[in-house]
Amino acid sequence: MQNTVQTIPAAFIEPKPAVVEDRTVTYPLRSGGFLAVDCPAWCTADHADDIERGIDPVDLQHTGAPISLGFDDVDGERETILEARLVQWPFDPDGDTKPHIDLTPEASSGESLICRNRIELDEQIRRVRAHLNELIRLGDRLAQAQADDHAERAAARGTGKPWLSLSRTDVQSMPIAYLLKAFGVRAVETEDIGRKAVLALVGEPGAMELRMLPDLPQQLREDQTRRALLAWHDAQTSSRG
Repeated sequence: MQNTVQTIPAAFIEPKPAVVEDRTVTYPLRSGGFLAVDCPAWCTADHADDIERGIDPVDLQHTGAPISLGFDDVDGERETILEARLVQWPFDPDGDTKPHIDLTPEASSGESLICRNRIELDEQIRRVRAHLNELIRLGDRLAQAQADDHAERAAARGTGKPWLSLSRTDVQSMPIAYLLKAFGVRAVETEDIGRKAVLALVGEPGAMELRMLPDLPQQLREDQTRRALLAWHDAQTSSRG
């Protein structure tokens, strides 16, 4: 008798069930007895205090890991500006038992905004993005304000060499247009730059020449110009050290 091998299409193979972690937590009730509840997979609370002290069902809260935006204050302590996390009160007396998002500005206040669905959360995301865009524009105003202040101080000193008082952070952050003026740089479009180069800075401050390819995109021009000025600044700092 000839042996045969029967091939079963993958679509008809019964998949093995995934191993599911038992997340059932049993809480002692303050009124007597016990309450067994499945803890959601997203909940990161250990519920240790609830188990130790006992609870009323309405006080049971599931909480996910926080997503925080914060900063370190002058004492090195971490402060939170905005915190978000998944929250659920499975036995809410008002029947609002679904998971939701708690958005908490300045977390120490304890006040939070409840987003009950993805649409409400998306509205807050749009507001945060709009605030981020405003911060970006504010950063541009800061850079220009610092450039204007530097120009005034340099003029008051009357040395005619404003680049001498530029710090590395200034070169990293001030507007390119001001840095070119401060360093006395003349921009020239030319194909004669050198092999594999797209931009070259030659000469000394006050009479520098910035040579760049004619078809170089504006953003790349600014990035490469800042790199070149930083390289010059670092080289001068190193030689003085």
